[in-house]
Amino acid sequence: LGFASRILGPCFGAPFTYAAFNKERGIAPGLPSFDDLHNIYDIDRLNRQTAIYGVIGDPVAHSLSPLIHNKTFRKLGINAVYVPFRVSRAELPGFLKAFDKLPVRGYSVTIPHKEMAATLATQRDAAVTRVQAANTLVRTDTGWSAFNTDAQAALDSIHAHLPANADGSPPTLHSRSVLLLGAGGVAKAVAHALAKEVSLLAIANRSADKAHKLAEQVDCRAVDWAARHNILADVVINCTSVGMHPNTDESPLHHSFLKPGIMVMDAIYTPETTLLVKEARSRGCHVLTGVDMFVRQAALQFKLFTGMEPPLDYMRGIIHRALSPVAIREPE
Repeated sequence: LGFASRILGPCFGAPFTYAAFNKERGIAPGLPSFDDLHNIYDIDRLNRQTAIYGVIGDPVAHSLSPLIHNKTFRKLGINAVYVPFRVSRAELPGFLKAFDKLPVRGYSVTIPHKEMAATLATQRDAAVTRVQAANTLVRTDTGWSAFNTDAQAALDSIHAHLPANADGSPPTLHSRSVLLLGAGGVAKAVAHALAKEVSLLAIANRSADKAHKLAEQVDCRAVDWAARHNILADVVINCTSVGMHPNTDESPLHHSFLKPGIMVMDAIYTPETTLLVKEARSRGCHVLTGVDMFVRQAALQFKLFTGMEPPLDYMRGIIHRALSPVAIREPE
């Protein structure tokens, strides 16, 4: 919980801060590593003019958002810093009010706050109004404007990687049937984005009530979680947390469901190669990992925060280097 204050002290005149030389041996909770202070947060450049942004979530320590945004700020010469804020489910309204004093100019919003963030904003974009969930808050003169970049990022990502039709014609979603796993914030954004794009959409979620509620909103079919393997689908999209670190030995689908030729998209990006992704690749599926969607939604957020065009390829390279099992030197 004290992590953010270790980073932000220099923005308010603190002459020093504390860090650990060894990432694995933190002396106290919320203590950043010396390497991260320099390589991610660029601590020596922070001053009273530094604009502050952050990501709100619980848990939030695993997030790669600070890495991608801070590196991009530095790439474009923007005097800004982006830090993680761990905020429990009930504390979001009080947190936003308390941190007005900094003031934070914008937030990325992740689990479990997307629905609450939408209700707390004074202005909402069309996607937030439809989905009733926000993944971005931007400060205005009258409060917070809420945006949802998940929906557009998911649609752009799917269109960019959709395999060609069987007859060789250009790929389209209109003739495809989709099985969507999950009914949380990301699943809501994806469902609303796809509802009018595909021929058939089915939603399965471990909590049946949530699946039925979301299916009613987008006018599609809800199926029991136990019956998800009975659905015939051209595209499968996993928006559950099954397979996310640290539970990397789990998959939301039995491998026998994965047939050659279908497209499998996993919204999880930590790890990038989930068990679902591994099994889908081994069985000849067209696979799309969560990295592409994550980068696209972050790029849209970056533009909302700064008004500047994001360098998409550069941002994608940051995440691939971070997730690589071997160290890849960043180009000078």
